[in-house]
This record gives sequence, structure tokens and C-alpha cells, in this order.
Amino acid sequence: MPDIRYIPISRLGAPRLRDLSLLMQEEQEAWLGELGWDYSIIQQILLSFIDKKMLPGYAAFVGDAAGAGWKMAGYIYFLISSSPGQPQARSKGNIGALYTTGTIPAKDAQEVADGLLDLAVASFRDSSAVRRVEAQILPFRRQSFAGVFARNGFRRYPRLYMTLRLGDGAGGGRAVERRGTPSATIVPFDTARLKGAAKMTVESYRGELDADICEDYLTAEACENYLRSLVGNPGCGVFLPDASFMALDEGGGPCGYAICSRIAEGSALLPQIAVRPDCKGTGVGDALMGRCLGKLRAWGFGALSLTVSDKNSRACGWYRRLGFLPRKEFGAFVWNRP
Repeated sequence: MPDIRYIPISRLGAPRLRDLSLLMQEEQEAWLGELGWDYSIIQQILLSFIDKKMLPGYAAFVGDAAGAGWKMAGYIYFLISSSPGQPQARSKGNIGALYTTGTIPAKDAQEVADGLLDLAVASFRDSSAVRRVEAQILPFRRQSFAGVFARNGFRRYPRLYMTLRLGDGAGGGRAVERRGTPSATIVPFDTARLKGAAKMTVESYRGELDADICEDYLTAEACENYLRSLVGNPGCGVFLPDASFMALDEGGGPCGYAICSRIAEGSALLPQIAVRPDCKGTGVGDALMGRCLGKLRAWGFGALSLTVSDKNSRACGWYRRLGFLPRKEFGAFVWNRP
């Protein structure tokens, strides 16, 4: 069992910040190798916030009992923010990322990860203003976070990270089968219609599992903020407006949309797709996906990835029919203060 020390990342000095930067380079290689995702843009933003002492989190160090030769072995960061429509005193916590180095034994790395998670959860519990915590952490090297979350009262929702290989030949994906011609008109994604898209998204997710996982789907105001973050921030990749589309009904209102972003050279992500309940099964989703895939293939993208709840059998079945295959399993975890 290693000797482990945990230090708030806001207290790291210049030498340790360099260690953190090196650890993030290793993390970037894991993201690119296992997920096809260039995580470096997000890491640069994180490091700038850490340098300004503006990001809560912890760094873990392993070493001997005498304190000599301590080595950075992992880090975690988390956020506490007020949700739209909630008073300032009622905040939501989110665990952004957790990574442990692959240069120590797997058992020791798991112990480091468990300790980091316990500290993050304790920070939320100790703040009476935090009413809810959400976490979707993609693990590497077969690590599991389920045990820590379970003993802290979190509910787990299994999810899949799926990838479609684009292009010709085996694994190149299947053509989208159209279920007739949808009555909706497919147009380029229009950020001026985000308010209407957000309202439609809330309708689409009402009573669905994803609304339990992410409360942004519960109100139009929160959902609009979420959609604005997708098109304005690189957290889920760099928004590709020319590969994103919207479906408009006969009255000109949004009844579906699909957002695409670039996560690496030749790799794209579908962070959000939604269809209004009365339009599901009419071919709107097929038309949106077909337009997205057509643009990505024309631009030479080799892969499109997405995440989906494992228990959403309808969505999983549709993605599998299109040729998406599971690439990684992970969990979404949610805690609500009693």
C-alpha cells in the first residue's frame, strides 16, 4: 500500500504545476488513444484556471513514509455552480475529470482514484448549499469509480461511448434508412433558434432517463444555457456549424436538431441530438443524421462518436443499426441531498 498525500490544486507551487502539466500530457495520450479525442484544448483552459487559483480540486502524490521522492499520481477537479431557475443558495456540483497515472501499479492507482473521489464528494457534502451532484467521468485502464459513488449514496446510470467509422469499406457505417419523407424541413443549425430548440428539448426528454442524469433537460432556461455551452465552449469539442442541422415544422418552429463538433483531427462528436415527441418515428432523426454524416464524410472525417444511456434501448438500437459500436463503458452518477 503506497503512502498517499492529497493537496488542494490551488496550493500547488510552480514545480508541482509543472508536474501536473506532465500528468495532463499523459492523460491527453489516453484520451486520444482510447477515445480518439484531443483533450489538450480543455487542459489548457484548466491549467489557466488552476494557475489563477480559480479551480477547486486535489492532486495526489505517492511516496515513501519519510516524504522523499513524492510523485504526482493523479488529480481531480470539480465545480459548484448555481443552476438557472434556482436561487444562489441552491447550487449544483459537478465532477469534471479524474485521472491517475499509468506509471504506478493498477491497485495503487485505484486507491489514489478512490481517495480523490472521496475528497471531492466530501467537499460537496460539507457545503450545505449544494443540493445535487452530477458526474460523468470516463475511466481509463479499466478503473472503476462505482464503489466510491455507491458508498456515498450516488445512483449509477450505465452509459456507452460509441463510435461510427466513416468512409468506405468494412466498418464504414451504413446508410441512414429513411422512413419516408419527413414533413419537416432540414436547414443548417441556427443559433438564433436556441430558445425554441431548448423548449423542444425539454419536451423530448420529459420522462426519459437522461432527464434524471442531467437536470439541464428539466427546464427550458437551463437547457438553453446547456445548448449555448455546446456551441460556444470547447468542453464537448469545437462546434461545427456547417455539419449541424435543424428540422423545422410547417410553422417554422424547431422540431429536431443535431449538433456536431470536432474533437480531434478527422474525429467528430455528436454531443446532442433531439426530436420533438410528436415527430419521433417520422424520419426526422434519420434525415438529420443523414445530413450530418454526409457533411462529415465529404470533409474527410474518419469517425463520429457519441454517448448514450445503455438502458435507452430505442436509441442504442438505432445507433447500432447505423453502425455505431461501443468503444467504452462508463457510468453517470447522481446524488441529491435528502
